[in-house]
Amino acid sequence: MDYLALPFVLRDGYLDKTSLLESITYSVGLLLSTRPGMMHFDPEYGCDIWNKEFSDLYAANKADIRASLRNALNKYEERLYNVSVSFVSVEDNAPHSLGLAVQVSGNYKEGDEEKKFQANYVLG
Repeated sequence: MDYLALPFVLRDGYLDKTSLLESITYSVGLLLSTRPGMMHFDPEYGCDIWNKEFSDLYAANKADIRASLRNALNKYEERLYNVSVSFVSVEDNAPHSLGLAVQVSGNYKEGDEEKKFQANYVLG
């Protein structure tokens, strides 16, 4: 099966294709970087993390935030299952960096083969 790459780039009349793993990675990244209400096709699409102040991320109940992220992933990225979400520290010297990333882990199937998924998404 072919999967479309994000961002959509039209080249020679065709959109770029990608692997299943990269498609899931792009999809999770899009979901985590979208504030609820920004996608008119589904006002619930997105991630509640953007409704928090960045300073609240350190003081907020992380279990509630992780549960909210898991719920969004379970609803909008159905190719992943056994999803777990955690926060990890990252070394990033960018001026806007929070030094925090969301780590998403889970499983997906490619054909009959079960594979592991894990990716970090830097916040900020």
